[in-house]
Amino acid sequence: MNAPAHEHEKADRLTEDVFYPDHPPRTESHTFIQTKKTGHAAKLPCAISGQVVGTEYHHLFCEWAFSGAVDWVKVKGIALGEVLVLPVLDLTTDQPTEENFDAKHSLVWMFCKLAEVRGFDWTAFDPAHPDTFIDSMENMLVLHAKFHRHKDHGIHEMTFPEWVFQAFPRIPGFVFTPDEVPA
Repeated sequence: MNAPAHEHEKADRLTEDVFYPDHPPRTESHTFIQTKKTGHAAKLPCAISGQVVGTEYHHLFCEWAFSGAVDWVKVKGIALGEVLVLPVLDLTTDQPTEENFDAKHSLVWMFCKLAEVRGFDWTAFDPAHPDTFIDSMENMLVLHAKFHRHKDHGIHEMTFPEWVFQAFPRIPGFVFTPDEVPA
């Protein structure tokens, strides 16, 4: 495709190769059912488009499928300021080294604080029941299906730097993806 004037196209193919912890087939937790019910009743808009019809709930800080691989006791400790340092990870093995760094410089700490700002109560959180965080509104991003799962727009279909751009106001005339070019 020919890019619009003063733009250039960047086309990548995204592939992933990760392991999920074993888990039973996904059934919606009571928390998730309540989160969606409350959100739909409040007509919460898509965080990108503002549309209220066709919204879905994206696990923002941690996906449900990874919930069984997270040390939730440590996460709660980070959130409450009880865990002050985290191990530096070896860049080849991703395993902890003997070195540590300040937990306040970690992405997990930032996630915990953002969830707290959104109203999550880490003091009440029971690590034995991670669904109370995973499926809570504080861990959700309300998105229209287009920005959740669709090609060239969905958070599950593109890298974060490209996806998050859609949240920012655009200068008039800027075209983001080829499907926005009039036929």
